[in-house]
Amino acid sequence: MKTDLKDYVKLYKSVVPADVCDKTVKEMNNIEFREHEFYNANTGKSAPRSGSRELEMSWGNVSTKPALNSLINEMAQIYLKDISMPWFNRYQGWSHVRFNKYAETKQMALHCDHIHSMFDGERKGIPILSVLGVLNDDYEGGEFIVFDDYVVPFKKGDICVFPSVFLFPHKVEPVTKGTRYSYISWVW
Repeated sequence: MKTDLKDYVKLYKSVVPADVCDKTVKEMNNIEFREHEFYNANTGKSAPRSGSRELEMSWGNVSTKPALNSLINEMAQIYLKDISMPWFNRYQGWSHVRFNKYAETKQMALHCDHIHSMFDGERKGIPILSVLGVLNDDYEGGEFIVFDDYVVPFKKGDICVFPSVFLFPHKVEPVTKGTRYSYISWVW
């Protein structure tokens, strides 16, 4: 059994073909985005944590979304085989991808993916895995950091899978040049 939490953060290189990444980014410019907010279970309200520096997000549709959703399922299955835990070898489902857009100076505050709003009665369970993909690499800054010191070296087309629990705090540093495009899904 693995005892180093970093062993459960898996980066899969060049999973999404470059043409799918490019088409997704192009079409993302035609969907509506809004400022990302974090839900507070104590107050029942949502608010940004980084003030006006918080990224923008969208559940909008692009033509590549079915292909990205399919990859979420595939990567979750690969991840479960890679971590090799016989007591945890399947899951119930996964969310459609949510798109993230980080313009210059935008970031995502330190948090863990214990998403309450997705489980409002229609879905039963809690998120157990986060599946994050990066769609471009022509930006500067925007590093994805887990545990406040572990930089995941994302490139265009890469996917990172990690547990969606309090033991895996993560953030995205401010983008200093260009725009960072990514997507996220949660497996339960």
